[in-house]
Amino acid sequence: MRKTKFDVYFEICQKLVAELSDLESKELQPLIDGFSDSIEKISVWVANNSFPAPKSVIATGLEQGVNELPMFFEEMKPSLREAAFQTYYSTLNEIVPNYQEKLSSRVQRIIKRGKIKSESEFYLLRNRLDQIEGSGVKDEFLISAILGQYEAEA
Repeated sequence: MRKTKFDVYFEICQKLVAELSDLESKELQPLIDGFSDSIEKISVWVANNSFPAPKSVIATGLEQGVNELPMFFEEMKPSLREAAFQTYYSTLNEIVPNYQEKLSSRVQRIIKRGKIKSESEFYLLRNRLDQIEGSGVKDEFLISAILGQYEAEA
């Protein structure tokens, strides 16, 4: 049976909490606690088959959380940051092989199209801009323009 976007991102979040908890870091604990609380709430919704919003909307939120997680690692001490990134990428690739390549491919399709079609695409480009802002990467200007156009139309 094919997994839905909700199933995939819920599984990623569950696995990330478990794997990041294994790093036993006080610095990561607030992040882990936040994800754990969300997972507990969602687990109750799944068990009761009673969701406060469409699963597709919840899946988009989970996806955004997963994609923004690396931004929290940036400020950590180098040894923890390296372990957190390694854990993050190995978890993603275990559940969705070639996760980063697939994200990059989605970003490039949106840039080529020159237009955002959904909120999920908006957050995907927003996350990408956050990663490259000020670095001189050529896509920075294009992504910024596409995001600006989307926000002006919203």
